[in-house]
This record gives sequence, structure tokens and C-alpha cells, in this order.
Amino acid sequence: MDPSRCVVLVPIGGYLEPECAKGLAELEARGYHVRAMPRYAAIDQGRSQMATDAMFDDYEAMMWIDSDVGFNADAVDMLREQDLPIVCGIYPRKGARQLACKLLPDTPRVLFGEGGGPMEICYAPMGFCFTQRVVYETMIVHEQLPICNQQFKRITVPYFLPLIVPDGDDHLYLSAEYSFCERARRSGFDIIADTRIRLSHIGKHTYVWEDAGTDRHRYATYELNIR
Repeated sequence: MDPSRCVVLVPIGGYLEPECAKGLAELEARGYHVRAMPRYAAIDQGRSQMATDAMFDDYEAMMWIDSDVGFNADAVDMLREQDLPIVCGIYPRKGARQLACKLLPDTPRVLFGEGGGPMEICYAPMGFCFTQRVVYETMIVHEQLPICNQQFKRITVPYFLPLIVPDGDDHLYLSAEYSFCERARRSGFDIIADTRIRLSHIGKHTYVWEDAGTDRHRYATYELNIR
């Protein structure tokens, strides 16, 4: 795996957390190209622009890392080694006892840590997500995405444009990240999460797996019962 063929994309919301900056520095030392960009007022536009630029520069893959996610650089290599179109790590929401992802319906539990491994989910958080070039190439055709802003020097493809999808008698307004996953699923790609990877979601304190289901204890293997 040539690290220079995978660009690390970091939308910065507010500022870069030291724990994230440490991991990014290690990735750069290993030969990864890191592109950090202050968050756009519209996050869908920012992510779409970063992805479009990476496609234009002919990268084979993109590793998305949010500026408030703490990680070990080895985790990026773990995701890449699986050679999957889309594979991510998952973590809890800040200040809420729930995961920052959407699981498949009727998922009974999630096993984290040494006992974990790859599992399919519905929508991934893009805070720590590896994506291959083929996903974007297929999506632009299958979803008939327009190439925008051709009158300017910098084009944009709206990979992350929010979607409204039917949900029974209701409708769901999907975030930029979930909209990307919805388009990817419709284009034939599974969304895979590797639950072995420990990540921290940094807010008022550092949130990790166990915060989604228990008080602040840490375990080598952790099973989160959904029902």
C-alpha cells in the first residue's frame, strides 16, 4: 500500500484537537498527504469540494478524519488493508448515550475491541472513514450527479448534497454524511464498520465506545446491546 496514493481529508470544525493533530502528524511521517480545510458554512459543500479536488488530483482513495476525532495512525492502515470500497470506524455522539452512525434495522448488538471486526451498517459517520476512488466514479454516473461551477476554475461534484428520503408515511432529511452513504448504497456499495478500532470523539470530555452504553469504564472487548 503506497500511502501517497491515499489523501487524508480533514474538515476542521472550529479548531484541530491536539489528539487528532498528533495522529495526522504520524500519518504525514508515514508518507500520507494530509489536506486540512476550515469548515465551510455549508458542510456538504465543503466535503463535496474536498472530494472533487482529490478526484481531480487522481488519488486512488480518500481517508476522511474529522478534526475532533482522536485516533492511532495504525487504524488508517487497518482500514486500507481490508481493500473495501467503504470502511469506517465508529464512535459515540458527544453528550448522548448513542452511536454516531445508523445501524441496520434489527441489529441486536455491536461488539467493540478485540472481539470485534467488520460489520455492515446503514450509514457511517465520516469522522473516520476510508473510501476508494471507485465509489465516487460509480456514484457520479448512477446518481447522475452534475458537474457544478464549470464557469469557474474550480469545479464541484455534489457527492454530499443533503437528501430527503421517504420513511414510511414520513420523510427523513439526511445529513451530508448520511446522504453520501445513501447514494453509495444505491450505487451498489455496502457500508462497513470495523469495530476493532478505538476512536475518541472529543468534546467536553473524550467520548469513546463505552460512553454509548455505560458509565466511564474501559474494556478490551465491549458489547453494546441495542435492544
